[in-house]
Amino acid sequence: MTIQFHPRRLGHVNLWVHDLERSIRFYETVCGIALVRRERDILIGFHSNGNTHHDVGLIETSKGFDRIGRDGTVQIPKTRGMRVGLNHLGWEMENEAELVSAYRRALEVGAPQYRTLDHLISHSVYVSDPDGNVHEFYADAIPDWRVVYNLERDDEVTALWDPLKDEPSDARNYVAEPRISKVPGARLNPSHLTGATMTTSSFDAMTTFFLDVAGLVLVDRREDGDARVATFAGGIGRPDLTLVQVSRDARNGLQSFTFDLVDIADMDALRDGLQRIAGVEAQIERGTRDALVLHDPDGFELRFTNPVSEASAAPL
Repeated sequence: MTIQFHPRRLGHVNLWVHDLERSIRFYETVCGIALVRRERDILIGFHSNGNTHHDVGLIETSKGFDRIGRDGTVQIPKTRGMRVGLNHLGWEMENEAELVSAYRRALEVGAPQYRTLDHLISHSVYVSDPDGNVHEFYADAIPDWRVVYNLERDDEVTALWDPLKDEPSDARNYVAEPRISKVPGARLNPSHLTGATMTTSSFDAMTTFFLDVAGLVLVDRREDGDARVATFAGGIGRPDLTLVQVSRDARNGLQSFTFDLVDIADMDALRDGLQRIAGVEAQIERGTRDALVLHDPDGFELRFTNPVSEASAAPL
């Protein structure tokens, strides 16, 4: 038996950053992704333009203290997040019932104990892949995330969750018809996260993980000698994750993540405007879909692409 969570799509990236305030300014004023929530005591910020509770989560790296959740348990131990990097990728499930079913399958096959948390807005199961990257499979628990994720409250939302305690809900609480906002003054106006690229020196093991544990669908695989690339999609059929093989002495992990813009834009004008007004260096990668490529203050690569059509700006 395989576990196969079968998420709908990649919902967010969550990053360890060196300076939270610096990163918040960058993602809001440069990238145009609004800050929608803080948790000041544990140094976390969340950004979204409306399609979900967050496309990007930012957590300041460990400063030598445990961070405590709302139930008094250690949410983030001081030994985690000691350096800049990926905290986790967040995978949006259809509903809680499907999430709990996958969790039950994991127990049946004797999978390692997964961490399970209640974030008020969502219930989550955290799973590590063969390279040690963490993947959060989550189901939204309430229909209006703005009740919890807003700038009027900054309390901690996380506590332990027992997936087997109550009957799981089959309600689809994700936002089906989002209202996409725009950050005033920002040069970019993305609608939603559309994918991520990861590198690995354990290509076969990672491919097996994304098929048998994550339950993604392999939509493309290319091999040219030692170069191997695989692309995976969630339930809505969008290419959410690209896996690239690298040598054993190369860096494994998150390589880049991509957003669609709301409207079709002149990439050259966007690049020139970012450099002139925001002082941000950006390049254009030409291809089937041109991508505006820039790096955040910690060196994470962000890519912004035009929607295939005006209608495709919605995340489905």
